[in-house]
Amino acid sequence: MTRTLGAVLVLASLAVIGSQAPAGATTAAHGASHAAAPSVSQHRTTAAARSRRSASIHVSPRFFGIHDGSGLAYGRVDFGSLRLWDAQVTWADIETSPGVYDWSRLDTLVQLAQEHDTEVTLVLAMTPSFYASAPSLPPSRLADYRAFVTAVMSRYRDFDGSRGILDYQVWNEGNVRTFWTGTPHQLAQMTRVVDQVRDQVDPDATVVAPSFAVRLKGQRKWLSQYVAQRVGGKPVWRYYDVNALSLYPMATYGSRTGGPEDAVAMLGNVRHRLAAARVPASMPLWATEINYGLPSGAPPGHLAAAPISQRRQAANVIRTYLLAAAAGVSRVYWYRYDWDDLPASAGGGTLGNTLLSDPQNHSVVTPAGQALATVASWLRGRLVGADGKQPCASNAHGTYTCTVRYHGGTRTILWNPFHKVTVQVPGGTTEQDQRGRSAPLSRRTAKVKVGYRPVMVTTP
Repeated sequence: MTRTLGAVLVLASLAVIGSQAPAGATTAAHGASHAAAPSVSQHRTTAAARSRRSASIHVSPRFFGIHDGSGLAYGRVDFGSLRLWDAQVTWADIETSPGVYDWSRLDTLVQLAQEHDTEVTLVLAMTPSFYASAPSLPPSRLADYRAFVTAVMSRYRDFDGSRGILDYQVWNEGNVRTFWTGTPHQLAQMTRVVDQVRDQVDPDATVVAPSFAVRLKGQRKWLSQYVAQRVGGKPVWRYYDVNALSLYPMATYGSRTGGPEDAVAMLGNVRHRLAAARVPASMPLWATEINYGLPSGAPPGHLAAAPISQRRQAANVIRTYLLAAAAGVSRVYWYRYDWDDLPASAGGGTLGNTLLSDPQNHSVVTPAGQALATVASWLRGRLVGADGKQPCASNAHGTYTCTVRYHGGTRTILWNPFHKVTVQVPGGTTEQDQRGRSAPLSRRTAKVKVGYRPVMVTTP
């Protein structure tokens, strides 16, 4: 099927991805006034004004986040923010006995981030064994959690003369029993503790809500129960600044593998649930974990994701960050840079199918890791919607069109996740593939082949 680029842009307005705040921006919805992070903008405005603004989105380097406990991602892939989880710096890792803290590993990770101007998010999760019978339970006394959070914030608000940790997340995946077996109300109480300590110790810090998985119906119900909680006479959302999701889609949908379009599609249901709890639509939303192919309810020995080609992995990275930006997600943390192979007893392989580095050698960056730099370069400028509509819309045939305007012209990014199509573009343009390789299109009109791998066309 062949269509002109103009026709694609018109049809793109027919199926619009919903959007909230601009990517890379944060709105302080907290009841008290908190100073914003250096990479964060404050937006307090009407819904109509937000809608107009959301058709033009600028992303900051902080938008591109990853997980990495190895420290090997620096200088190898393009990212501006780091979430420390599965990095051996949980509460249980740090507090070795009541009131005794081992900061050595966290100090090292924070120092590396400072050296590379990378913003750090620390997850304040997993209770030490001397405070609870399981790490997934809250401590028997909230005062013990308060003491730990106070110690962390006191240490890293000014670490060796500069900001150490800016963002503190209350817990990891509160609706996944591996990480939390307490109640929604207990988690809400711990959220208030983090906010109270922030107010007293580090008012400039950002409090991030517990993350929640949302691909299963029961997980979404649990999220609704949490945001409906009231603590101290206030709704729980008044005690944090950012909503957080693990945007893992199902591993498969029928005969096809789940992908970025499936991950972003889950946002509609989530936003409906947040709105039902009267969480302000202006409050930012971070995807604190994302990857693809993760099995759900897999039996022991079958935990690994089915592998996909390196081309598909690179396409997953580019489409994820494009669609997330267009959908108003303020930050995306890829899980993860330093993924090791599972042990043979668990079937080998990796839990996710899209890898930024070689599991055998994290110094080796994969095409998916290289794709971070490609999508970051494509998004420099302003992501805009056609005819005032939201960006990165798909047409009736499933072809996505993302338009980025910058000082030198316009970038148009095209892909179709399920079909191969041909799009006509104006002559005198330049085509670039997902590996960053460019070629001129000098004819009066040129045809660009489009499939699951995004293609970027530059027009002066």
